[in-house]
Amino acid sequence: MTTIDELIQQGEGFTSRIKYIPPLSNTIRSTPVYHIANAEEYGTWKATAKRFIGVNYPDDKAVEEFEQTAKNRLSLGNHRHLLAILKAIKTIPQPNTVPMDSDKKSGDIIVNNSNTVNQTQNTTVQYAFFIESIRNELTGRQFQEIKDIIDQHKDSPETARPKIIEKLMSFGSNVAASILGNLMTNPNIYAGF
Repeated sequence: MTTIDELIQQGEGFTSRIKYIPPLSNTIRSTPVYHIANAEEYGTWKATAKRFIGVNYPDDKAVEEFEQTAKNRLSLGNHRHLLAILKAIKTIPQPNTVPMDSDKKSGDIIVNNSNTVNQTQNTTVQYAFFIESIRNELTGRQFQEIKDIIDQHKDSPETARPKIIEKLMSFGSNVAASILGNLMTNPNIYAGF
């Protein structure tokens, strides 16, 4: 079986055989013209190299670049680019791309499975329920006093907790009991007991 080293070596052998053909006198060309002796052998080399990297490095981005360059007109620059691609694949193959070894035959099947799960819970209803339960048991002024404490300690719920408890107790023990009773008798919460 052909190796990437053999393909590079063969390709380097073609480099000296690619010859520039100067234009005839009184002729103007828009692109330079090159010729290679035994173009069939050169075509076979390009096809073999293309097949080799396509089979052994199927996910490597350089495969497409090699194919596109191989389609271009024969030129020394294009040929050197093909060699550079082969050398780059040899030197730094694309991660997660391992060349196939024809001596090792395995019955293993590799399956890559990627799952993306997006899970969103809508808790706005529950929060709205708690706030509404508190609002129903407090007067407008009382509710505003609690809200002011929360606003003053937005970044520190730990320091707000004792102040909220103190404020609720100042409204009377029946207010705190009413809020708790209202929350506990909600059908969703009540069913959980």
